[in-house]
Amino acid sequence: MEKLFFPITNEEDYVYVEELPSETLYSHWKEKGFTPGIPYQAGGLLGDVTLIEWGKRHNWEEGELQIDPIQLEMARYLNSKVTQLDFRKHYSPLPAKVITSEEHLFAEMEEAKLPVVLKSEYGLAGRNHIIFKTPSDSWKLSQVQKRLFGFPVVCEDWVGETRYFDFSTLWDVKEGEFFYLTSTSMWIDPDGGFRGIRIGGGENEYEPIFLPLVYDLVKNLNNLIPKEYSGPCAIDGFLFRENGITQVQPVSEFNFRYSIGRILWEVRKKRKTKLQSVSGLLVLPYPKQGKLDEWETIQKLEKELNGELILLTPVRDLSGKAYQNAVLYFETTVENETTVVETIWSTWVETT
Repeated sequence: MEKLFFPITNEEDYVYVEELPSETLYSHWKEKGFTPGIPYQAGGLLGDVTLIEWGKRHNWEEGELQIDPIQLEMARYLNSKVTQLDFRKHYSPLPAKVITSEEHLFAEMEEAKLPVVLKSEYGLAGRNHIIFKTPSDSWKLSQVQKRLFGFPVVCEDWVGETRYFDFSTLWDVKEGEFFYLTSTSMWIDPDGGFRGIRIGGGENEYEPIFLPLVYDLVKNLNNLIPKEYSGPCAIDGFLFRENGITQVQPVSEFNFRYSIGRILWEVRKKRKTKLQSVSGLLVLPYPKQGKLDEWETIQKLEKELNGELILLTPVRDLSGKAYQNAVLYFETTVENETTVVETIWSTWVETT
């Protein structure tokens, strides 16, 4: 994910990475019109810099990144799903509670009305959760330490069967005040896994349903968000049906950091994409069978779809070992969106 900053930087910027991007990928970004910054590893940078991080945790001191204990504590407070229960408690229609120990968990699950989902206190959206649909899922309790990193965890009603639209609203936060940028829609698989995100194509038909509720939520965060925080925020939520009636979960979680939706918004801004054009990021898993030639596949897809595709993250590391996922950018029209997404997904994932 560290490579996602390259497409939104300028050529005079430095991008701190643990592993350098390959020359092929770096050239690909430039050929597609980006102005990627200079890859930078430890040492060699002196003087004052403006530091932009995925999530704010550091200061830049004497040419090195230094953990800032105050910023780190603030990041932990803001991004904790436990803390966020206080942020959303008057707005969420779904019951949720904090579970603090294994004993508490076993007792709670004996009484729980299934289905429910357990979420780790920290973790990326679409990961680090366990769904319990029926009593036969009780074997999953043994996975809590490994998949959710221990306690505390959040237990919430699961409405995956009737959940039909996922969204994320993007904001800039300045001294605790929220400034709206846009809303996105997300592709989520039946088990709650994140598959991609899109912006554009005109007005979102569901926005009048969810956006007023998110605005109300944000207005009441003034006393809960530290004035010291300035930076990006993404608020994820979804629509679901209960007894045939649409219900709004205005916030399932807050992300006080750069999110993949914010990266998409920045890429669109960089490319000066028209409002009516649809653009998206797909998180594509490496094929379980076969060996993927990403450049041949992209070239084939561009020809078939008559459009431009941009690989934003590497498919494999410099040693040749494949990553679990890669992020691909596309642009299309509303009319062709479904065909484009389905074709990319099937061609990439079913490579043999």
